[in-house]
Amino acid sequence: MCRRLLLPLALLALAGCREQRQQLGQALSGQPPVIAGNLEGEWQLADLNGGGAVAGGSLRFGVAGSDGSVGGTAGCNRFNGGWKQDGGNLKLGPFTATKMACPPPVMDVERRVLALLEAVNSVTYTADGGAFLAARDGRKLRLRRPPAN
Repeated sequence: MCRRLLLPLALLALAGCREQRQQLGQALSGQPPVIAGNLEGEWQLADLNGGGAVAGGSLRFGVAGSDGSVGGTAGCNRFNGGWKQDGGNLKLGPFTATKMACPPPVMDVERRVLALLEAVNSVTYTADGGAFLAARDGRKLRLRRPPAN
């Protein structure tokens, strides 16, 4: 029994960064590990804080780097800004957006999406090819790739 515990504990001690500890913990618990991913390309806004998909919401991440750009729509207006990623750390914005008026419920969702995107500080990827963008305060946006045509 003790030998079974020693190997996982030794591996956990060797895992120096938070992401490695998280992946090891998931593997030891029987959950699929978080896999590496890439934000570049097209995404749909699949879920905003557990409230469901954002109708018409999409993101497009350009090539990462010092001048990486991200743009999309949060249901009404188009927006764009910059993005930088360092492992699981992510910085989006600042954003500029068009100023079209839409029904109040749509504008409310759009306001919440843009506020969350500007507060995002991390990204994690799922085994099914999706991604979660998260802010320090616990707000999350789940992304999924659009279906192939």
